[in-house]
Amino acid sequence: MQVVHAADLAWSEKEERHREGGLAFKNLFRGENGDPNNFRLVLSRNGGEYQSPHHRHNFDQLRFCVSGPANIAPGKTLEEGDIGYFPEGAFYGPQHDHGRPRVTLVMQFGGTSGLGFMSSDQLRRGTEQLEALGTFAGGRYQKHSEAFDRDSYEAIWEHVFQRPIVYPDARYTDPLLMRPAAFEWREDKAHPGVRRKDLGSFTERPLKLGFVALEPGAAFQLGEPGAMVLAFITEGEGSFPQGQWKQHTAIRLDGADRVALCASSPAQLLLITVAQL
Repeated sequence: MQVVHAADLAWSEKEERHREGGLAFKNLFRGENGDPNNFRLVLSRNGGEYQSPHHRHNFDQLRFCVSGPANIAPGKTLEEGDIGYFPEGAFYGPQHDHGRPRVTLVMQFGGTSGLGFMSSDQLRRGTEQLEALGTFAGGRYQKHSEAFDRDSYEAIWEHVFQRPIVYPDARYTDPLLMRPAAFEWREDKAHPGVRRKDLGSFTERPLKLGFVALEPGAAFQLGEPGAMVLAFITEGEGSFPQGQWKQHTAIRLDGADRVALCASSPAQLLLITVAQL
């Protein structure tokens, strides 16, 4: 089990330069390079104008708007509290945030296809190497010495892995935008003081999303066999055998890991459960 308190981490500025905008990150958890289950979980802060072209991923992505709105395409915006699931292979964008402050919990991870996920370190090194040979602008990359104009992420991926990028068939043709506030809470009859809000289960893998609410004194056990479970505390505080948790604490459990959370105040947590490939 791993535990990180986001409030204790500093913002990392200019960590990603392949898209246009002023993003900063708090890196919560990362996986292993080369593992088809590789992933990263970050808090992302946007304090300025941000742009990204119409594009798709060869990995899965989740976004939870902690504060402020996030534009994902013309006429489509995730509002505070909303969640977006961006499946591998599905196009979206262009994005254009006009300098509105926002903080977003972002998870990027190898999708059901098994194609994996390029790590943050690989992305950074690839960006640095390509910057010596060309220019990133408007979410695209152009080489100085030849007629080469590509999506910036595609250019970096192909440089890092030295082969053409491949996209899986899109299981969903568009991102899935979820408004959790419109879902109803259901009492967990097996756990007094616990309510659940299940948002859905996606792909044959599966990926499961939901919220859990705890009344003061209530306890809830995290963990699922054969899966990675990520919990992000959206409000409240409490304890577990390893110490204390509070707002914006992130918890990671793998496979056989189990932990019981006990709330000392009204609390709510986002649960992301990903079956391992």
